[in-house]
Amino acid sequence: MVKGKADKGKAKGPPMTEEERLVQAEMEALKSQEDRRKKEESQRAGLKQRQLNEMRYAYINSIKIHNQWRKIMRLAKVEDLRKEIEVLSQNHEREVDRKDAIIQMLDRDLEEAEEQHQMALRAHLTVVDSLVALQYTRVRALEDEFHRNLRALEEEFDTERQEIVSAHTRQKRDMQDLMQAMEEEFERAKNEAQAEFESQREEIKNRNSEEYNVLKISLESTIEDLEKHFEDAHRAYLQSTDARTQSFKQLTKQDGVSARTIEKRMRKLIRLQDSLVHWRTKIATNSREWDERNKALRNEKENMSRHYQELKGGMNKFRSKEGKKLQALILISGAAARDLDEKLAKAEKLLKLTELSRKMETEQEKVAPFYAKVSADGATEEERLAAAAATEAAAAGGQAMLIEGAKVFSEAGVDNVEGTHEHGEGSLSSWGSGDDGAPIHEHQYLNRFFQRFNKVFLDQRAIERERGRLDQENEDLRTILKQYLDGISINEDVINNPANPLIVVNNKLMLAQAARSQQAMNIPQGSPSPAPPAQQLQYVNAN
Repeated sequence: MVKGKADKGKAKGPPMTEEERLVQAEMEALKSQEDRRKKEESQRAGLKQRQLNEMRYAYINSIKIHNQWRKIMRLAKVEDLRKEIEVLSQNHEREVDRKDAIIQMLDRDLEEAEEQHQMALRAHLTVVDSLVALQYTRVRALEDEFHRNLRALEEEFDTERQEIVSAHTRQKRDMQDLMQAMEEEFERAKNEAQAEFESQREEIKNRNSEEYNVLKISLESTIEDLEKHFEDAHRAYLQSTDARTQSFKQLTKQDGVSARTIEKRMRKLIRLQDSLVHWRTKIATNSREWDERNKALRNEKENMSRHYQELKGGMNKFRSKEGKKLQALILISGAAARDLDEKLAKAEKLLKLTELSRKMETEQEKVAPFYAKVSADGATEEERLAAAAATEAAAAGGQAMLIEGAKVFSEAGVDNVEGTHEHGEGSLSSWGSGDDGAPIHEHQYLNRFFQRFNKVFLDQRAIERERGRLDQENEDLRTILKQYLDGISINEDVINNPANPLIVVNNKLMLAQAARSQQAMNIPQGSPSPAPPAQQLQYVNAN
């Protein structure tokens, strides 16, 4: 027996320690947790599979329902269309019947109109026949009258024609006789004039020949006398001018030599005159050119002096203008430096306060110190309108500042400033940018500060309100505690208090007490005071 027990104890092994039991418990817990997790995963997979099957069945059933509903709708639509077709066919038949009735009525009207037309046509043809007969009779009468008038006119014309022909023949015969007599008269006058002309011509010819012969004889005798006289005069002249002739010949030779000399000298003189004219012309041309050049130089000198004066005046104006600009720039830069110093002092103060407030920030504020941006879709209409109004006001303020700055520059005489007043590249001043790198207006530079300041201000207001609420709650608790203490304790203050819960006071007595208290307040000084309320009350022990 002892041996069996020993074997049994040996089979169980040595007892486990506390750590081994903890490890075994943890392993069992992990195993159970793993089994539970596998079971949950299998259940989750089964649920997911059932969900997929359910979705597939729902999809198939929805398709079947849609097909069935489509068939039902088609049948209903076919029935509606059939009813509409029946209604339309009935309406069409009624319309066709109405149109047939109208056509029959119009046909009857047309037949009646045709009968009336035939009657009117027959009456018209009768009237036309009578008018045609009347016109034919009238035309026959007019034709007979025309033939009668024509015969009378022909007879009258023939009579007048015979008279005119006989008168013409008679006048023609008279004219021919007259023409023959005139021709004979003209021929006779012509012959007489011709004979007279011939006789006068012969007479004039004979007289001219006689005068010519007489004149010829007289002229020949005169010429002979003159020739003799010329010869005598020539011989006398030669005799008297022989010495002169010799001297004339010598003088002629000398004259030839002198003429050649004169000709040479004249040619030389002409050359000299041409040269003189050339040089005079050249001198005049040069003088004109030099006068023009001197005039141009004088004009250029005057222009240069005037341009120099203008440049000097412009330089002086530019210097004065630049001096004014420099003065304005110095004043503006001084004001800007002072403003920057003030802003720098404010910024340093803000940074110091920020460093001090950094110690009091919560973990959430340290991670996200600003409010989250609200999207435009999440904002209300009032918020969007307020934001738009604020943006317009900021833009208007910025535009006003730009206009004011431009006025300052214009008053200082600073024009043509290169650059732009808009924030961004090419700006004349420093500018800030947002999270997206786009330039923002200068009125929005402190938006982050205002956000944090507003957050702190709201937190402060919330803390003050919470402090007020807690103070009120503390006061209420104090009042309740005092009422409780007054209810369980007896002293003079408790007894004098009308709202003491330890006594029961009649309502009439309370009203009388209030009236006496009012009278006591209205009693003047020196008069006896009424008895205290504590002496006029009936006390009842609450116990």
